[in-house]
Amino acid sequence: MRTAMDIVAGDGFAAATTAHIAERAGFAEGTLYRHFKSKDELLIAAYRQLKADVFDRVSAETGNATDPKARLAALWRDMWTVYAADMSAFIFGQRFAESALSKAEGGAAHERMIGHIRGIIEDGQKAGLVRQAPPETLVAFFFPPLVAMLKQRVQGRAWSEAEIEAAIEMAWASWTG
Repeated sequence: MRTAMDIVAGDGFAAATTAHIAERAGFAEGTLYRHFKSKDELLIAAYRQLKADVFDRVSAETGNATDPKARLAALWRDMWTVYAADMSAFIFGQRFAESALSKAEGGAAHERMIGHIRGIIEDGQKAGLVRQAPPETLVAFFFPPLVAMLKQRVQGRAWSEAEIEAAIEMAWASWTG
């Protein structure tokens, strides 16, 4: 799955043929079909695994132990750190999300992360810290700055600590406005 992800990130979906994936992974193409019915099934599995891995890595520090603002900041920072350290994973995730496969995947990969963010929002609303707006609307203000900054990083833009902190603060402000 990692090989497929790296090929898509580097060269796009067209380059991620089962023959190319198998060759680069060092095994016969038929081996892929023992585990996956199709290339699409493999790519969906890779995307779901990526999202599960990211969730597992970033959610541990953002549970109910701290206040909602600190949880949002920790989650945003951890997601930045994970993806900034593995830009291939970020690029694959973006390409997948913008592809027809995203519709076939059905959103299952995001359910845990969205649920986690909703929990932070709902706790903030209960504490009177977060505006009383539909959580789905507030979730929509979490990802865009993170994604935009990571996309610019792919293009070579270096972000300072102060800029990252400002983005986190703006994400919080969008919820509390």
